Amino acid sequence: MRFADVLDQHHAVGLLRASLRSGRLHHAYLFVGPAGTGRSEVASAFAQALQCQRYQEDSCGGCEGCRKVASGVHPDVRWVEPLEGKATLGIDQVREVRRESGYGPYEGRWKVFVFRPADAMQVEAQSSLLKLLEEPPERVVFVLVAESPQGLLPTVVSRCQLVRFNLVPVAQIEHALRVQFGVPPARARVLAALSGGRAARAAAWSQDPEALADRDAVVDLLVRVEDEGLWGALHAAEFLAQDRSRLLDRLEVAALWYRDLLVWRETADPSLLVNVDRQGEIARVAGRLEPQTLRERVAAVEEARWAVRRNANPRLALEAAFLRFGAGEAPVGRT
Repeated sequence: MRFADVLDQHHAVGLLRASLRSGRLHHAYLFVGPAGTGRSEVASAFAQALQCQRYQEDSCGGCEGCRKVASGVHPDVRWVEPLEGKATLGIDQVREVRRESGYGPYEGRWKVFVFRPADAMQVEAQSSLLKLLEEPPERVVFVLVAESPQGLLPTVVSRCQLVRFNLVPVAQIEHALRVQFGVPPARARVLAALSGGRAARAAAWSQDPEALADRDAVVDLLVRVEDEGLWGALHAAEFLAQDRSRLLDRLEVAALWYRDLLVWRETADPSLLVNVDRQGEIARVAGRLEPQTLRERVAAVEEARWAVRRNANPRLALEAAFLRFGAGEAPVGRT
């Protein structure tokens, strides 16, 4: 990953390029912004730039350092993430980082540790990291990736260079997908709308022919809920909870689907839709449900997302949300 491969995060990339150009690197950076805006991609590009043997405003992509970072095997670049089955970063992981950072780089110019997501770090782990940030080892750079500084201790935040990542206008993402990635106009419009301003997510989807397959499966299931009632609602909850790694993305799809139904019910304006390629189904389903019912469904999905983020049992959280669907009012025109 090179800086040139990052989609529309010019401020963040410019700040890091300036640091590299001047040679005055901060010992710790905090990348803050919504998921899908390119925080991890820029962290990877920054790590590659730090290890590049021929760096000139961007990593060359061809030297040994670049190739090793790109393939995930560079001994001086380590991603610190929750262990399998865990939702948080623990103190033992930070202690291991403290031990490793004391040895300096093995073969590169810098040793780089990327904490993702840093706001999932336990408080005692943050306290342990703080000691490292207060007395940073030489030739070591820490990158913390988080959605918000609020999830971190103020003392940790104060010792990091803040790098903000912003949502990008949909029209700008659509243009970039067509120009930079050669995405056909119709598909670019759909991907840009669905990205919700998350340029990196749109770019990743553009390179995956199956990117919309899971979205389509979720939407198809939600459409069937209107015909199958309580049984369909329970089946939808079961399907969404099957894959924990995709759960939050699937809940976002559900929230956007019901948001589109409500927007259509109240405005019938296709320019306001996110799921622009499903306009016909949106119009048909929205006409069967009252606006208040749709507001309640949006709220139920958002409550489920909130619960899952806080480590609630996914199946129970989803069943609680979707049971409200089955118990809702009858569709418009039905008794």
